[in-house]
Amino acid sequence: MSWIETSNGNRISKDSTISGSNRILLSGNTTVHAGVVLKGDVPLASQDSEKVTSSIQIGKYSYLNQGCIIEPPVVSVGTTSKVYGPVRIGSYVIVGTNTEISSASIGNRVLIEDNCKLGNLSIIYDCCYIREGCVVPPRTVIPPFSEVSGTPGIDFAIKSLNNSYRKLIEVEAREKYILG
Repeated sequence: MSWIETSNGNRISKDSTISGSNRILLSGNTTVHAGVVLKGDVPLASQDSEKVTSSIQIGKYSYLNQGCIIEPPVVSVGTTSKVYGPVRIGSYVIVGTNTEISSASIGNRVLIEDNCKLGNLSIIYDCCYIREGCVVPPRTVIPPFSEVSGTPGIDFAIKSLNNSYRKLIEVEAREKYILG
């Protein structure tokens, strides 16, 4: 697999799809695998002409596995188009394969397993563990130190997460960056 490495340590696969790269901010030491789709070229709500707003902002030591899709959340739907808000993803976030993200915000030290779907305008606070195949409904707020699993209406559950996960997730994110 061929990579592009930036001056601040980001590794981006040449087989990823990034649209609107001038509106995507990667803080550093972030890995973007093949098949990842970052949709940064969406019309943002209340865009200030003096201040350049990024559609997607990702913190340091984040790891985006193959096939994940990150699209800013839809904030309003007009008769002919949609208007989006920015998505902010914190540091030390690991996103599993084939995961779809339309959240407004994901905090620091979050582990999202494979095949998850984070609904439009959902908010995931710091130190959360989203289990494999989980569907987080639109506009849902997940509190800090939570383990989330299941599908709404079937077996959706939010449980308390031990404080030790804070350091464990951070260490795993750093290891993924180093080991690839």
